[in-house]
This record gives sequence, structure tokens and C-alpha cells, in this order.
Amino acid sequence: MRRFFPVKLKTFSLLIRLLLGFLTVILLLVSFNFLSFTFFQNNIRGEIIRNNEQNTEFTTKKYEEQFTLIQKQIYSLYFNEHVTRMRNSPGNAKFEALDMIRSEIARIIDNPLLYVDNIFLVFKDNGLTLSKTGTTEKSNLFEKFYASPDYPDEFWSEQFQGSYSSALFAASVFYEHPFYDHGEPTAKGLFMPYIVKHYQQNDFYIVAMLDANKMFNAFNSSANSSFYIIDDKGTPIYPAEASGIELAELALPADQTHIHQDNTYYFYRSGGDSKLTYLSIVPGKHISSQVSQLNMTLLVLLALALIISLFVSIIFSIRFNNPIQQIVGAIQQWNGRNVTVRTGIREFELIGSKLNDMLRTNSRIERDLAQKNELLAPYSYLNRLKKIYMGPHTAAESLPKNRPYQFMIFEITYKALYWEEVREDADRSTYFIRETIDRSVSTMYPHSLTFQVENRQIVSVVYEPDPAAQQEWLDMLLSILGKDSSYYFFTICLSPMYPAGADFTTAYEETVKLLQERQLNEETQVLRLADRSRKSAHLFTPDQDRQFDAHLEAGNSQRLLEQVDRHLLSMERKQATVKQFKEFAVDIVQKVRKLFHARRLDEQMIEAAISHLHAVDSFYSVKQYRMFFSQLLITACETIGMSKESEDKITDFVLQYVEKHYAEDITLDIVASQLAITGGYLSTYFKEKTGKNFVDYVNEVRIREAQRLLLNTNNKIQEVALNSGYQNLNSFNRMFKKLNGVTPREFRKMHLQTAGEE
Repeated sequence: MRRFFPVKLKTFSLLIRLLLGFLTVILLLVSFNFLSFTFFQNNIRGEIIRNNEQNTEFTTKKYEEQFTLIQKQIYSLYFNEHVTRMRNSPGNAKFEALDMIRSEIARIIDNPLLYVDNIFLVFKDNGLTLSKTGTTEKSNLFEKFYASPDYPDEFWSEQFQGSYSSALFAASVFYEHPFYDHGEPTAKGLFMPYIVKHYQQNDFYIVAMLDANKMFNAFNSSANSSFYIIDDKGTPIYPAEASGIELAELALPADQTHIHQDNTYYFYRSGGDSKLTYLSIVPGKHISSQVSQLNMTLLVLLALALIISLFVSIIFSIRFNNPIQQIVGAIQQWNGRNVTVRTGIREFELIGSKLNDMLRTNSRIERDLAQKNELLAPYSYLNRLKKIYMGPHTAAESLPKNRPYQFMIFEITYKALYWEEVREDADRSTYFIRETIDRSVSTMYPHSLTFQVENRQIVSVVYEPDPAAQQEWLDMLLSILGKDSSYYFFTICLSPMYPAGADFTTAYEETVKLLQERQLNEETQVLRLADRSRKSAHLFTPDQDRQFDAHLEAGNSQRLLEQVDRHLLSMERKQATVKQFKEFAVDIVQKVRKLFHARRLDEQMIEAAISHLHAVDSFYSVKQYRMFFSQLLITACETIGMSKESEDKITDFVLQYVEKHYAEDITLDIVASQLAITGGYLSTYFKEKTGKNFVDYVNEVRIREAQRLLLNTNNKIQEVALNSGYQNLNSFNRMFKKLNGVTPREFRKMHLQTAGEE
């Protein structure tokens, strides 16, 4: 007996107290479990029913969210700029748009959470479809590659007549037939066609093939029920066959969530806007079986728990007592002092005292680490934004990973008045602005983090924001920041709510791109991803390009500045973005460089003016662009003017002769005879001085005159060709299309339409 109990059996010894404590707890737990079991077995059926109701509600919610998400994705594709360009553009532009559309389709399909097998754009007039693999005849697609006896080719043609905007059709197995005649078709899967249409664009609609089984496996959490999706007419959508159950005749009261009929439980939920009904059918005998199994399981577990608890409590008490005595002895030797017994168990009193000391020390260490982690948090976010790997044990590991989030980017632009009156380092002002934003954001979103990523750029990451209260909070923040609006303004970019699994860096970069979508003014602007403006024309038209090139080649700075100023005013009136203004500036610089290169002029003369191009990122007014273009174009025209003064008489004569006699028969030999030189010498000389072939220059002059006649007269195409120096209409059409990309008739029609829109 002493072998198992090495200490004396005293009333208040640790071993006796452990045994008595365990036995007391066991008796209490057994009594509680027995009473709970007695009470619970009467309510277990209701719990099983409630569990099935919750499963049905969860499945309904996931399906409805999925259909809404897919509809948004398809609508974003429906109004994609590449789709519009593909429908309205001829030639190569259409094929370029097709490639971009296929990329957009592939992007959506590659998202594994959408469960979309393929997306088709079905066109009404030409009988073609467009998917991620390219264009296909509609009949080939739905009779060979996505064939189903439930959805023949006639079904897809009839959908153009339907009056719905979106519709989900019953699931069906789709097959792919081999190219050879005797092969067996291959089943592609069980898909539910989801069609989206728009009344303003009824020449095509979009079909998304939803993988029905994948969606069911992802959203249905009940493994013991028959699940159905039924439309508002009682027709089963999934699965396509109702397994002999007359769903259309089944009465499902709207004010209930389940019914019990013929010893069968029907759990259902309405999908709301989709008008779908989600139904789980559980046989009554299955629920009764669950109740019986659970009763038996609970009884067995209760008996086993009692036996095991008694056995383990005895063994554990004995094994626990021996090492406690060894620990007590070691602690006494370590501090050399007696411990007053306060709880009746002196061993636990001493251990508790030392553990308290350790806990206090540990608490101080944790507080110190928490403060350091708080200071390191902005750096952890920066590392994630920039994709900088800092090792496996960094503060970034503590950043939230399973919560939806939103980016808020605040970019500060200081006005000229700030530098004139404040005369203070802007970094100090930026610091106080950042602190103001941080306090406001952290008050509204307690789990947010605000930090500075660039010289004038502040980023806030907020988790699970409330969209309903966000606008009111943002108005309050803008009223605070707007008190010094005469000195600076903000560009505020608000990203959409990103799901927990979204890539952090990609979401940040997408939000940063919004900064280029602000309008060119001195007002604070709030930009959202959904509010991106429609891309309007911001570069010169072909006719404006020719006018600009002509004025630039002539060195006429006044005409150039007038033309550029008109275009800047037009862009300002059309609310062009900062990005579009910058692209326009880059385009003008490229035109100047191209002319200087063609005329072999010294580009160092304009390098000082061009060097200011890097500053356009900080421009916030049209006036700044005017100053930039004024310096660039005046310098360029002065250089061109000086070069013209040094040009030789041969080139001047050729240019003037062609301008005067373009309507006549002009050859190199005729012009050379006027100068008393050979045609070969004149050809080489003219090419060296102008960078152009003589014939090409003649055609440019003639086509330029033809453009003028097409736009300013009502002459027939043949008369325009004769007046421009072309005796053969086919030659005129071919040369005009070569230089302009369109035929003369298309050129006149296009410019008449543009003039009508303006």
C-alpha cells in the first residue's frame, strides 16, 4: 500500500484532496449529464429539425449570393469597353477587342469560387458565339461542343425573343461530340445555363455555364437529404429530374420554413429576388433513426465516461502527487524560506506564489512585445503591399488573414499658395494630416491601420466596414480636412470590399490606379472603383493630327498653341482624367520628337522643355499644362524656323512646285527638268533633306487636299479624286485608305457623325 501512497494519508494531504475533488466533480457531472440527457431526449427531435432548417437557410444564402456575384461579373463583361469596341469597330480593331474579351472571359472562368465552366457571347445577326477559345458558329457550339438534348440550337435562338433580363435554366448534362463521326460523345458536366440580356443591346446576350454539382458540393451542408432548386412555376432547376416527386403540386406555405407530410419533412427557403425555392427533403424515419442512435450513444458515452473518470482520477491523483513533492522540495532549496499555508495545501500555496511571479514577469514581456508589434505593424503592411519577404517569423504573421477588408488611399496635393504663404516643409504638414486621418479612421473602424507609403500618400486598411455609415463619416472627415482647402486638396480612393482570400498586393495596386482617374481641378475628389468614368477621346483625331503636323512643320507656334489650347478646353469640358491629360502631353512630345528626328534637327534644343514632362504627375490645373506646352512648342518652332532659314533652294522649289501643281501630272523628271538636274540626283537629294520619297510627298499633298474637299464640299468622290490629281478612281481609293486607314466615303461619313455629336 505504501508503494502506491508514498505520503501519509492525512485528512488535508494533497492526494486525499485530489481524490475527493475528482470524485465530487465526477458525481456532479454524472448527475448533470443524467438530468440533461433526460431533458434533452424530449427536445432532440426539435433540435434536429432546427439543424435542418439552418442548413437549408445557409444553402439558400450561399446560392443567392453566388447568383448575385455571377450576375455582377456578367454585367461587368456586358458593358466592358472591349465588348463595345468589338461591336462598333471594323477591321483589326475588332480582332484586338476579341482578344481582350477572351482574356476577360478567361479571368472570370479562372476564378475557382465562381464555379463557371465557360461563358459565351451569343450574337443575333451573324450566328456567331464568342468564348474563351474564340469565335464559333452558334450551331457548332451548341450541337457539337456544348450539346444537350434539353437545349438544342433552336432554344438558344429563341432566347433573343424573351423579355427577361436574366434567367437561370434547369441543369442538364452537356456533351462534346468528337470530330469523327463514329466516336462516342464525352460528358462535359452537369451545367445550369444562366443568361443575361440588356434591352438596349439586344443584338447579343451572354450565357454562363454554371457547374451545378460543384456549386451543390460547395453550398449544401446536409449529407442526408434530397436537395432541389425550384423556380416560381414549380419546375425543378436542380436536379433536372425530381425523382418521382410532384414538386409543382407540393404546397409550401410562405409563412413557414418546413412542413411534415406523409412521414416526410420538407425544409424550404425562398430565394428572394431570384424567385427560386430551395427545398431539402428528409424522410421522417431518418430523423427518428437519428434520435434513437443519439439516445443510445449518449447512454453508452455516459457509462463509459463514469468508468473512465473513476479510473483516471485515481491513477492521476497518485501520479500527480509524487512530482508535486519533488517540485516543492526544489523550490524550497532555491529560495530558502518557509511559505505560510493559506489554502490548507501548502504545496499549492508555494507553487502559486512562484507562478504569480512568473506570470507578472510574462505580462510585462507581453506588453513590451505588443507595443513593439504595434510600431512594426505599418512596416508589416508595407512588406505585404510591396511583396517583400522578411522571413518566416515576422510581424506580418500577426496581420488579419480571414476578414474582408477595404483600402482607403489619401493623396495630398499642395497648392501654390501653400508654398507662397506657409513656407514650411510639407513633410511636417503631411505628418499632422496623417495623424488627423488616423484618429478619425481608428475611431470609426477600431481594427484599422493607417500609415504612409509615399511622400504624399497615406493608406488606411479597414476591416469589415459598414457601407451604410461610411458616407456620413467621410463627409465629417472631409469637413475637417477642408478647413485649409486653400492650401491643399485630396484625392481619396475607396476600394470595394475585398473578400478575405483576395490578394493584398493586387487589391492595393488596383486601388492606386484610381488616382489617375481624378479630374484635373483643385478640388478634393472621392473616387470609387465602380465610379470610373467612361473613356472619352482625349487624343487628336487624324484630321487634327495632320493640322498639328502641318503647323509644327511650318514652325507656326501661334497656331499650335491655339489648337492645343482648344483641345485642353475640350478635355476640361468633358471632365477628362489626370491620366488622359498626361497621355495627351506624352503624345504631343512624341510628335515633336518625331518631326525633329525626320528633319534631323538637334533634339538638345528642346531637351530642357521636354525634361519638364516628368513633372506632369504633380499638375492639377489646365494652366500648368498650358505653360508646359507653351515652353515646348515655342522652343520647337524657333528651332524649326532657324532650320528653315538654312534650307537650300532646291528643296524649297520642289515643295512649292508640288503644292501648286498637285492636280496636274507630276513626275520626278518633270520637276528635275525645271531645275536643270537629273531625276536620280533630285530623288536622292530630296530624300536626304526631307527624309521622304518624292512620290510619297506628292501623295501626302494630294490626299491632304482630298480630305479638305471631302469635309468642306459636297463633290462626288470621283470629282474629289480628279481635283486632287488622281485620274484613276481605284488608285485614289487605294492611296487614301493606305494613308488614312479608311476609304474616302467612310472618312466623310465618320467626320459628319463626329460633327453631329458635337
